[in-house]
Amino acid sequence: MKLDKEWWRTVRYAIQEEGRTARLIGVLVTVGVVAAVLIIASNGFSVSVG
Repeated sequence: MKLDKEWWRTVRYAIQEEGRTARLIGVLVTVGVVAAVLIIASNGFSVSVG
């Protein structure tokens, strides 16, 4: 019985860690997209001005 409880605890912990990892990846992707848009916009403006 103790083994079952430990197993479930491990599974729940792994799922929580996966959720945190997915959230972290989502944040990093969002930041990357925003940075890419800003870089493209600034390059576009400098090209049209220059």
